[in-house]
Amino acid sequence: MLTKIILLLIVVGIIFGWDKIINLIKSFFVAKEEFKKGLEGKEETEATKKEKPIIKVAKKD
Repeated sequence: MLTKIILLLIVVGIIFGWDKIINLIKSFFVAKEEFKKGLEGKEETEATKKEKPIIKVAKKD
């Protein structure tokens, strides 16, 4: 199984070029990290929404 994957990567690398393969792998990991950050940010905003009051009362000066 591992030899088939390695052989496939070599063939794809020869056909498309190693630079494109490396850039594709890098962009995959960057997208994965951005996705994780987005999920964490979403959880934080939901938590802060629960803490904020729904109706705000205007202050009289």
